[in-house]
Amino acid sequence: MKGSNLESTWENYIIKGAEIYTGDRLPFKGYVEVSGGKIVDVGRGDPEDESRVSSVVDLDGYKVIPGLIDLHIHGYLGCDVADCSWDTLLLLAQSLAEVGTTSFLPTLGAMPADCIEDVVTQVKKAMGIGGGGRAEILGLHLEGPFLNPEKRGAMREDYLLQPSLDLISKWFQLSEGTLNRVTLAPEIRGAREVISFLVEKGVIVAAGHTMATYEQTLDAISQGVRVANHTYNAMRGFHHRDPGIIGAVFSDSRIWAEVICDGVHVHPGAVTALLAAKGTEKTCLVSDAIAPSGLGPGLYNSLGSDIIVDEEGRACLADGTLGGSTSTLMDCVINVMRWTKEPLERVLPMATVNPSEISGVSHRKGTLTPGKDADFVVLDNCNEVVFTVVGGQGPQR
Repeated sequence: MKGSNLESTWENYIIKGAEIYTGDRLPFKGYVEVSGGKIVDVGRGDPEDESRVSSVVDLDGYKVIPGLIDLHIHGYLGCDVADCSWDTLLLLAQSLAEVGTTSFLPTLGAMPADCIEDVVTQVKKAMGIGGGGRAEILGLHLEGPFLNPEKRGAMREDYLLQPSLDLISKWFQLSEGTLNRVTLAPEIRGAREVISFLVEKGVIVAAGHTMATYEQTLDAISQGVRVANHTYNAMRGFHHRDPGIIGAVFSDSRIWAEVICDGVHVHPGAVTALLAAKGTEKTCLVSDAIAPSGLGPGLYNSLGSDIIVDEEGRACLADGTLGGSTSTLMDCVINVMRWTKEPLERVLPMATVNPSEISGVSHRKGTLTPGKDADFVVLDNCNEVVFTVVGGQGPQR
């Protein structure tokens, strides 16, 4: 990388000479100008006037992509959302920026009610701190506790609760608008009332850890459920005489399909089938990473249970149940490229554009567009993260 030192100023600068992947256009060799944490210009070739900025960095031979957005992540590098600590959340945000994720929804699995309340409070506090080149916390994702015990996956059954309007109303009020998404099983008693409340309040509702039938899922979609939580995993399976939730997700364009592409949770052929049904336009990649991610093989505690991570990175409970992923979102992007033979520009929107739309931040994130936040990742020719910039600040390596 030639030119001025990018770290010398973060007020205004230009990166040029790179292959620019805006997220909504074909890639081109060009430049991105940043000022005050925002993208002010993106163009082909060289900028007309470089004198108006304090730094210019030549990234010839590198790629620049929009920052990745992970809507389903429990932890990374030992940082666990369930720790109920704002400083842990900030450490998580720092670590994620270093691997290309610039925005995320810290995700809390089913936990006791007092823990949920603590996490709601701590996420709200962490969101108020912001900056520092850390990945931005977009809000809280509650994956539970209103889940079907038959499809609890790695969730502890004693932490599961029947949907309660009183509880969800209490948590929403406590969040002061920072509750972004709730995943629940739409078929269990009391779910309809909770779904209606959340939709009215503008909270994203996802169907997950569910035994919902085809008909029940279509009804839930009509109520306002908009996302299938880690499609295929912890949900009723597909059968030609009982298509279940998967059949409804495949056939209804109103719902987004979230999928874990770590190579463990879902077979590449099932990912290909999902993309054939939903297209890249309605599919969202997530990591579903847990706190042991990035730490290597060993015995850990996550989601309130002991988790064994093997040499291949597979995380399981003692009985073999999958206990979350140990992959980053960038790992998932690269896996899908390899499985489908699609180029980066085709796969990238599923980890940038689509999650920005789902989470309600597409007006400021998801693409490299003038006026949006200066969140971007620099990749080498092997698609390895070189450094990350969040809100114009960085680089995070």
